[in-house]
Amino acid sequence: MQIVRVALPLPLDRLYTYLVPQAFQRWMRPGRRVVVPFGKRQLAGVVIEAGLEADLKGYKARDILDVDVELPPLPTELLELTRWVATYYMCAWGEALRAALPPGSSQATARSRVQTVAMIEYNEEGPEAPPTGARQQAIVEQLRIWHQGEQTPVSQARLLAECGGTLATLRRLADLGYLFIEQEERDRFSEERPDIVASTRPQLHAAQVDAVDQINTALASGTYHSFLLHGVTGSGKTEVYLRALETARQAGRTAIVLVPEISLTPQTVRRFRSRFGDEVAVLHSRMADGERYDAWRGIGEGRYPIVIGPRSAILAPVENPALIIVDEEHEASYKQFDPAPRYHARDLAVIRAMKNGATCILGSATPSLESLANARSGKYTLLDMPERVPIDGTPARLPDIRIVDLRSEPELKGTSRALSTRLVKGIEERANRGEQTILLLNRRGFAPVMECSACGWVPECPDCSVSMVYHRPLNHLRCHYCGITQRPPSRCGSCGHADLAFLGAGTQRLESELAERLPDVRVLRMDLDTTSQKGSHHAILDRFGRGEADVLLGTQMVAKGLDFEKVTLVGIIRAEAGLQLPDIRAEERVFQLLTQVAGRAGRAELAGEVLLQCVNPAHPVIQYALRHDYHGFAEQALATRSMLNYPPAGRMVSILFSGPEDDKTLELADRFRRLVDSRLPDVDRLGPSPAFVHRLKNRYRHQLLLKIPTHVPASRVREGIQQAEQALGSLPAAVCMTIDVDPVGLV
Repeated sequence: MQIVRVALPLPLDRLYTYLVPQAFQRWMRPGRRVVVPFGKRQLAGVVIEAGLEADLKGYKARDILDVDVELPPLPTELLELTRWVATYYMCAWGEALRAALPPGSSQATARSRVQTVAMIEYNEEGPEAPPTGARQQAIVEQLRIWHQGEQTPVSQARLLAECGGTLATLRRLADLGYLFIEQEERDRFSEERPDIVASTRPQLHAAQVDAVDQINTALASGTYHSFLLHGVTGSGKTEVYLRALETARQAGRTAIVLVPEISLTPQTVRRFRSRFGDEVAVLHSRMADGERYDAWRGIGEGRYPIVIGPRSAILAPVENPALIIVDEEHEASYKQFDPAPRYHARDLAVIRAMKNGATCILGSATPSLESLANARSGKYTLLDMPERVPIDGTPARLPDIRIVDLRSEPELKGTSRALSTRLVKGIEERANRGEQTILLLNRRGFAPVMECSACGWVPECPDCSVSMVYHRPLNHLRCHYCGITQRPPSRCGSCGHADLAFLGAGTQRLESELAERLPDVRVLRMDLDTTSQKGSHHAILDRFGRGEADVLLGTQMVAKGLDFEKVTLVGIIRAEAGLQLPDIRAEERVFQLLTQVAGRAGRAELAGEVLLQCVNPAHPVIQYALRHDYHGFAEQALATRSMLNYPPAGRMVSILFSGPEDDKTLELADRFRRLVDSRLPDVDRLGPSPAFVHRLKNRYRHQLLLKIPTHVPASRVREGIQQAEQALGSLPAAVCMTIDVDPVGLV
């Protein structure tokens, strides 16, 4: 390849042509990462295809500067998939390719990111006489002992730590012929993996057998098939995934397993590695860059045929995937927002399976309405598991859900307390019996609002139109949107009054309340503030699993996929939180969250109970959750969506304009709306109107929402938006336009 066309990580949907110097030509192939000149800059891009002489007409071609020979080229299948992503989600191909590469790949360098370690090997044919120095003699003797025990080569660091000496000592011994020093590539990913603990294969219950049989039939056919595995919490969906993976691996094929939260990764990986050992690789953003880079390389080189991770793992460079699993497929965290591409990993899993003739399994106790509609229309095959895994031959019971009406809790009125007497008593009883409790409060920090009791003034973020949240450990106010912090004021910023109150409760305040009311109960808190460090999710869940705490308190990350046999009580602090948000999916998300966290209780022999604290127990969502009635909720929600032409009855595209001046940003958004109206007359639209958070990081935001009937092709919508973009022309330097296809949140 003497001429190549390269995709660059720029918001420009075109390829760029470069010449390949003779020294690099043997490395050139589609999918290869290269460094190229671009204006006065250097950028890292991906080779797409060979170019032609005709591509060079009109400008002076420039040479590729460097080639990354250590990183395996992206598979052809992944190049095609990222092209689809760029087209459907309306971004540049280079932006989509950037998401498919390991961290650091967008840096304009091809310098080695492979790390090596010095290894020392004993030379059996070395001098018979020992070296002269005592330190040298100790090193050679220890190395000889290890060699006889087949423990060599050993790392240089271990040898020097054991025997003393310096690198100069080792080099002198190598010069004398007593040992060899060799540089060995270090696999940072394999070093971080915990030991494998083998597990037994449990006996399947009838619904699991039926699901596994249907999935295995699809795998054997070698053609595309998608399943929606609707199993109640504790019904054994993970075991179905494991059996399907066994079938795929027996056929020599690869697989991808998606989980919605990094907090779920340790438990999931432990279970999958207990069956598949070192075949399993993990990819997620909390891994160190070097560790993630080595895992990515190992996947691309075929050393790890099973990949587990959150949404970005769907773009892992696995060859010939036979099976793609999306656990908790309903989760909004599968949707990427910033930066582009703004893809939905669940939908991309279905597309990737389709392009590879693979089987896709979407699993959930509370399937998204979109997936349910696809199952009803025949696009997916519905697999039902309506009962929990049997214990002693009888299906385990779903937990009893009981309402705690906060309006009838006089001890909470006029106080900052969030725990009802009934919930406090339940926690204490479980702790005394050696059982455990999970508490959900989907709001971190100490107090959501600081308010002047005289005039109602609330300190707001100086850069965003939101109130700041008080965090007690660091004694500061923090904006949860931009991250800015400041010291809490001693007086009202409006009237000067000194009586400022902290209103509402976050996870920090709830932790303090538990310490005050139940001082002997051991509590672990799991939220964004306690899990910012690498391995923190794993450490907290391990401690709870070992019984080192009686209560696991946290935000929504404690609601998903956790399986602890001693958890018999779940407390939900504000069950209706989120129902008032102006979003079409608000009720669906609340129902899913309540059902999922309730399912953490009573998953083994011990019966479970859920105490659901709320102030509006008559709300339909609360009542459906109370009865574990997913189907009832889904029927009501689907009817409403159909009437309003919202997904899954139609499709949506959100277009967000942001800029430093409110009026000019709105004016630009309205101009674009008129251009879209003229090109897509049969598409409904809402707005433009101020976004839910109108000002974010000192930028004013206005949102235009397109509601697209199902009979309007996606290609036509895409063409109409692109034509409107062209007619609008170049945006002012400070204004941005963000297009989000199939948004999952509107606030």
